[in-house]
Amino acid sequence: MRRQAIICSLLAASVLGACTTSRQAEVVPVEQPRGIDGSWSSVGGAVAYNANFSAGRFTSTEANTGAILAEGTYRNLGPGQVTIDYTSRVRGTRVAANCNQVEPNRLACASSNGSRFEFSRRA
Repeated sequence: MRRQAIICSLLAASVLGACTTSRQAEVVPVEQPRGIDGSWSSVGGAVAYNANFSAGRFTSTEANTGAILAEGTYRNLGPGQVTIDYTSRVRGTRVAANCNQVEPNRLACASSNGSRFEFSRRA
């Protein structure tokens, strides 16, 4: 009799275990890079400046005075990747930079003259 009780208990447990409700985990969409067109602000550095990317044209201006620091062009290399070719008005030199959109509102760049700089998308 005890053996039947154990078997019935195990059978009931397995049936009840199969009837548990499972909740699906909520899927939160990851925000994808929106491209670089628009206005950006420098992150860190000695001089605060803004950068504008529009229809293949790149300009950077000093944040406080609006003075043009650099002008040039940019082109998309693929999703979240861009190359910028610009002339620095401060140094009078031509510079190339490769940038990666590491977050939808963050752009990290490395230039041909060895400097690294970052931008944050302006609202």
